[in-house]
Formats: sequence, C-alpha cells, structure tokens
Amino acid sequence: MSKSKTRKPFKSGKTSKKTLSAKPSPQEINALVTLFNKGQYTESVTLAQSMTVRFPLHGLGWKVLGAALTEKGMSADALAPILKAVELSPDDSEVYSNLGNTLLSLGRPGDAEASYRLALEINPNSCTTHYNLGNILRALGRLDEAKTSYQQALEINPNFAEAHGNLGSIFHELERLDMAKACYQRALEIKPNVAEAHYNLGNISKKLAHLDDAKASFRKAHQLGFKSAYTLEALMLPTIMGTRQEMLESRMEFERNLDKLIADNVTLDDLRSTIEETNFYLAFHGLNDRDLQIKVAKYYEQARPSLLYTAPHCTQPKPVTQEKIRIGFLSKFLYNHSVSLCFSKIIEILSLKGQYEVTLISSSPIDEKIYSEFIGTRMRLPNELKLARQQLAELELDILVYLDIGMEPLSYFLAFSRLARTQCVLAGHPVTTGIANMDYFLSTSLMEPPDATEHYSEKLALLPSPLFYFAHPVLPATLKTHTELGLPEDRHIYMCPMRLQKLHPDFDEAISRILQLDANGIVVLFEDIVLPFGKEVLIKRFKQTIPTEIQERIVFLPWVKDSADFINTIAAADVILDPFHFGIGSTAIMIYATGTPLVTKQGAFLRGRVGAGFCKMLDLTECIAEDTESYAQKAVEIANDQVLRKKISTKILQNNSILFENLQPIEELIDFFDSLSDQWRTTLSDTKD
Repeated sequence: MSKSKTRKPFKSGKTSKKTLSAKPSPQEINALVTLFNKGQYTESVTLAQSMTVRFPLHGLGWKVLGAALTEKGMSADALAPILKAVELSPDDSEVYSNLGNTLLSLGRPGDAEASYRLALEINPNSCTTHYNLGNILRALGRLDEAKTSYQQALEINPNFAEAHGNLGSIFHELERLDMAKACYQRALEIKPNVAEAHYNLGNISKKLAHLDDAKASFRKAHQLGFKSAYTLEALMLPTIMGTRQEMLESRMEFERNLDKLIADNVTLDDLRSTIEETNFYLAFHGLNDRDLQIKVAKYYEQARPSLLYTAPHCTQPKPVTQEKIRIGFLSKFLYNHSVSLCFSKIIEILSLKGQYEVTLISSSPIDEKIYSEFIGTRMRLPNELKLARQQLAELELDILVYLDIGMEPLSYFLAFSRLARTQCVLAGHPVTTGIANMDYFLSTSLMEPPDATEHYSEKLALLPSPLFYFAHPVLPATLKTHTELGLPEDRHIYMCPMRLQKLHPDFDEAISRILQLDANGIVVLFEDIVLPFGKEVLIKRFKQTIPTEIQERIVFLPWVKDSADFINTIAAADVILDPFHFGIGSTAIMIYATGTPLVTKQGAFLRGRVGAGFCKMLDLTECIAEDTESYAQKAVEIANDQVLRKKISTKILQNNSILFENLQPIEELIDFFDSLSDQWRTTLSDTKD
C-alpha cells in the first residue's frame, strides 16, 4: 500500500484563547474547509491567504494555507504558515499532524516523527496520525514500531484499507508472508481497486511460489495504473528452480521480456515503486550473468533516468586540505548475517586507522554487539531512495564500498548514482552488478578463474587473499547425539546446510549418484526459514530428477538458527556437500572449525569456487572434484572410510588457523584504497553519466 502520508477531512479546529475576538464568519470558515476537502488547493490557498490578512490571529487560515501549500508540493513555502498555526492553535492535534506532513515533504523525517507524536499526545484517537507515524517509522527502518502504529490505527478504524496494506508491507519485510498476504487481501476487500495492493499481493504470491496468482495480481495492478507492476510481471523468476530445462526457459523468458521492455520504452512509477525487486535469482542459474545484468541496469536507466544522480562533490578534485580518506561501508545486513560475519571486523579495524574517516551505513538497525569496536560514524538510511541518496551525498565520500549489491532493492538502486569519487562492491553477493557507476568489484585471485574479467561489468580488482576476517567459532563443550538432533544413528550422513535457492538442478545428479553408490546413506537438507514453501517445490522437482526408489533417503531438517546448535548439526555429518553452481560461503568457517570434511566441485564463477578456494588454503585438494561423478565418489569414499575421514579431519584442524584472525587481507585492502587517492586530487571523477 501507499507509503505516503494521508490526511483526514479538515475540521475548523481549536483556536487559542489568545486569539482576538475578530474572526471569520462561520460561512467563510465552512467555505474554506469545503474547498480544501474537495482537493481544490489553489482556491484554498487564495482564500486562506485572504483570511490570514484579515484575521492574522485566527489559526484556521494559517492551518489551511500551510496544508494546501504542502499538498501543492510547495512545502518550503508551507512551513512558515504551519508554524504560525502551531503558535496560534497549540491544542489542535491536526496542526501538529500537518506540520509532520510538511516536515516529511522537506526531508526531515525525525522532526516529522516528533510532530506526529505531539499530535497523538493531544488526540490519541486519530487513526490518520497513527498511520502517518507508522509510515515515518517504516521509512526509518523501525519496523516493529511501525507495525504497532498501524495496528493502533486499525483498532480505531478496522476498515482503514491503507493501514491494512502497509501493515502487510511490514509483515512482508519481516518475512512473515502468510500474515502479509492476509493483510493485503483484507485491504482489497475494503477497496478492491487499489492498484498498489494488487501489486503487493503479487509480490507475496511470487515469494510463495504461486506464480500464476502473482501474474494475475500484477496484471490487475497494471490495469489500475501501476506501471511498475508490468515490469515485475515481465521480470519474474522462480525463487526455487525447477528442472534444468524449466530454469533455462524461465531465464530465456526473462530476457525476452526485458528486450520488449527496452524496445517499448516502458517507464516506471515514482522511485519508491521501483524499490520492490532485484534480479537476485539470476545468480543461481550457473551461467555468466554479465551481459544480462548490464541489460537489466540499462533498462532501469532508461525507465527512470533520475536514477543517474551525481553528488556535487564527485565532479570536483579532492581538496588538498582534506587529508583523510572518507570511506563509507554500506549494507542492509549489518546484523547477524553472513555479510557481517565476513566483513565486520575488517570495517572495525579500518575505523581505527588514522588515515581514514569511516562511516557505517545501513537501512536496518546496526547490531552494536557485532560492531562494538567500530569508532567511526554510524548512519541509518531511510528506506526511501531519494532521501537516502541525499543523505549519502552529504557525506562527500571518497570511497563508497557496498558490501553486497543485488540482495535487496535499496542498495541496488542507490548504486546507479555517483555518490563517491570511487565506488566498489565486495562479494557479499558474489556476482557482477551490471551497473555503470560501479567502478570496482573486489575479489581474490585465489578463487577467481583465469577468464574472470569476462564475468564482470566492473573493473575486477584481484587481491591476493580472500577478503574476510573471522574469529574462531566457540565450539560446544559436549556435542549432541544424532538422536538429539533428529538424525539416525546407523546411517552415513551427507549434509548440505544451504538455503534452498542454491540447489541447482544439476546438483540433483550428484545427490542421486551419492544415494545410488551408498545404500546406507541419507542426504540431509534444511527447510528454508525465509521461503517456507521451498521444501515443497524442491520435492516436486526431485520427483522428476531423482529416481523414485531413493527419494525417501532425502531428509529435511528444520532450519537451525542458533549457532551452537548449527555447529552440533555440522559435527554430526560424515560429509558436507558443497552445492553447485552457487556454493558455500561463510558457512565454511563453521564447518572447518568442527573438522567435518567438505567435498566440492570447482565451478566456472566465483560463486561456485569459494569451497575449492578454502580447500586450497587448507591443503585439501583431495576434496576437490573435477566432475559430478568424481564428486559423488569422493563423498561416498570419505563417508565409508573412517581412516580417510579421520585423516582429512585432522588436517583441517591442524591447518584451519589460517582462516581465523588473519590481518593480511586487511593490509591488502588498505593498499588498494591508498592507491586510489592520487587520482581524486589531480582529475575530476568519472561520473559515467
């Protein structure tokens, strides 16, 4: 539903006792209120201005003048009359609510929040003000507080369709998909022709793998005037892949639809509407995404040229007097997430370096426990593209480092702008962005293939070491038994502790061969915490790709959130299976801390070569397979040969210190950053517009 403010019909409001006895007639008051409530804002401004001249100490004229100017998009002009109305009518909750609307339009969300809260102190039963406060809190990323505000609005007015819709959006962001769907459906019961509600319902249906329902909702939204819905339908990809043929067909359809969007010059709605979707699932197809990512980015540039914003300081050389390098690190995932697991300590250490001014930037709350030693500036971005871009530009950064691009929409669309003199992306999502204003992709020669430059639209910067810093995981004093973990005691356990979208249909052949070669083996997968339908979709695919007689030996466990329980589960496996073509990442650290053997097949792209890279670091080349058959044979040999398994485990535990608390990658990153500075002082930055 709409993220924008709403307003309720004006009443005359309360007037301060200080107001002089001279006041407009009831007829004039009614005429002004009627004009405003009919949306005749130009006429409202004219009559309100006349009223303020004739009755300067009567609050209504100032109140309507400020509100009407705000509605006309003249928020800067509206602020003075709104503040005058506050002075004259301090007991009128609507005045504070209107002030909040104006401040929000001026890009001052914190002040707008304070105004809405003052309005609610005067009148706690204003469902509109609760709703508007919810919108502010949502834009600031304070989702639980926003949820409460929407629920309070609905307690006052259960038929407030917009509040149902925005509450659905909160549940959507919190990945509580069934509750989000119920909210959107309720909003549409109240107002069946709200385009954005159909659009949001389409997004939920897509995530729930109800693709036909999703397409129907997107079409309805488009029919009702929501342009972005057409793009979402055209660029829809399954969240869990079907068979290889189905995957290839969905990818070809994606590109055909993209070509049509470009040829037809299809535009998008305002920028908030574009922040709903990225082409995240392309990366799991096991193919070179560079050209397709570039084409997607070109489409967005064409559909919304305003994405190509350039911060003013990026057109000027860095001042000689400004010695320190200003670096910003940006990600939504600065909490207990694989992105923070990889990069948090690097950022903390860099913040301690005297040559840098470091800012930590996120649209979500930053976990202070994870970043407890960070001494730079913290910035919380609103989930509003234009406003977030403005705040980033004001930092006047020399280097902006995106820890990931492509996993969520805000950072993806921010990356189209030139917000720093040099812009880099790390491998938090290990695939090229296709975005012209992204200068460097930072990777490592240890894990990239010889033809790696052909996989990136950015300039590929290859550091000698993988860019991560890990503390050694704390291992439980006593490991749980198979029975305690819900695993059989008398089976060989081949475990793949990955999100289900990583399981490429090509990996089904490896699962089949392992189970065919080892009649006593089971393959353990994990139900998806974000995509609860994933198990069902995957089982449907297995019925087409895996022989019936061995399907029952594929076991799904609940997703394990607790790190100690996860380590216990990993330690219970005989072999960890690294899936292809998008394999293991930071999870390898937990695995190698336990000494559990991992088998991998080196892929064609970085995202399928991390497991092999770790094996090389640990001198475990015997765990790297050349093809699917040897992959299955290695896994079965290790699971069935206790001596071999013990030998590999011992080597892991002897060598795994190289993975922990290694400062070498940080020194290499510092050298890279320092190498950039001369060009800022001598030449103008390339804005790539």
